[in-house]
Amino acid sequence: MDVRALAPALIAAADAMREAHALLEVAGPTPRVEVRATRPGSFIIDLLVAESVDTLYQRAIAIFTSPPVLAVDDLMGLIGAVIGSVNVVKLIRNRKISQIEQQRPDDVTVIILEDGTRIEVPAPALRLIVNAEYRRALDGMVEPLRGNRGVDRLTLSNDERTETVSTADLGAFDLPAAREDDLGQEDTTVVLRPVSVAFQEGNKWRFNDGEATFYATIEDPSFLAAVDLGTERFAKNDMLRVRLRTRQRRDASGLHVDRSVIQVIQHIPGAVQLDLFAQDAEPPGNGGNREPPDGGGASA
Repeated sequence: MDVRALAPALIAAADAMREAHALLEVAGPTPRVEVRATRPGSFIIDLLVAESVDTLYQRAIAIFTSPPVLAVDDLMGLIGAVIGSVNVVKLIRNRKISQIEQQRPDDVTVIILEDGTRIEVPAPALRLIVNAEYRRALDGMVEPLRGNRGVDRLTLSNDERTETVSTADLGAFDLPAAREDDLGQEDTTVVLRPVSVAFQEGNKWRFNDGEATFYATIEDPSFLAAVDLGTERFAKNDMLRVRLRTRQRRDASGLHVDRSVIQVIQHIPGAVQLDLFAQDAEPPGNGGNREPPDGGGASA
């Protein structure tokens, strides 16, 4: 097959091992994933999960400070968890998990799917498959099975078990939608300069706050009505004093910030006046205040 199709899958396999190593908090440096030379007359490629010389040296030291079984079994347990996770992905087939029952002493968790199916899964495997980065790596690892590239199965194995993924299993590896976490919101009163104004309903305006430029939606109905009627007009360097709501959220692609103007308090003209008036004097043409005398909400 085309090496350009195979190479990303090999990188994804290495990514899966790296993510599993971090998620399961396995002691020691991250193991490498190496490719052993193809066997004569064969198109089989073996991936070897190996430890560097430095890693082996550190594990040799660990033998003197921890039980020997732990010093040996960490890497084997990591590989077993990855193989087990592939089996769990095949069993669940992207169905929603509606309930997780009490974990048994033998590190097995019972999950109940949305259709009532009960499945016993290894706890480490379950911890892996709910992670977006790990699932993205698994999806990349099985990519060569897609698109009639001459590969019809992928086999993962160690000394204890073997798990095979065929083209019929590909649907199970599609990346599910990631859960979105709301990290909170904050309302502040700020002065913004409109950089670009969107008159089409639902479009975001572009603002500058003196330090950064960003997009924000306008959610003040009185102000929007005034803009539609033409009673609210803008000139160069005009500014708006507003109540700005900043909301942070996180999903599979990272951290996001959403901004919205929930109230326009004052339209500040862009013309800069010289300081020719006493402190209590009112300069001519100093209008544009959209806040009523009683301090209520904005009006057109």
